[in-house]
Amino acid sequence: MALKIALVGCGKIADAHVEDIRKQPAAVLAAVCDREKLMAEQLAVRYAVPAHYDDLDAMLDAEKPDVLHITTPPQAHLTLATRAIARG
Repeated sequence: MALKIALVGCGKIADAHVEDIRKQPAAVLAAVCDREKLMAEQLAVRYAVPAHYDDLDAMLDAEKPDVLHITTPPQAHLTLATRAIARG
């Protein structure tokens, strides 16, 4: 059974995370998210990710990932991780 992965933060470092996720046979990148919808859409198109969002809560509710990669600037990590943990 594959781990369902989502990613929030579609800037430069996100590409490296996507590349590493794609190397894992037991993982599937289900969705990406960025406050700037165009950034999320571009990353999704570049890597054929099936879904993209501009709202983290909406993505978490819809996708219910097993793993969340947080690839935003460091000062946002705690807030985003807390939100994700609160949603299970």
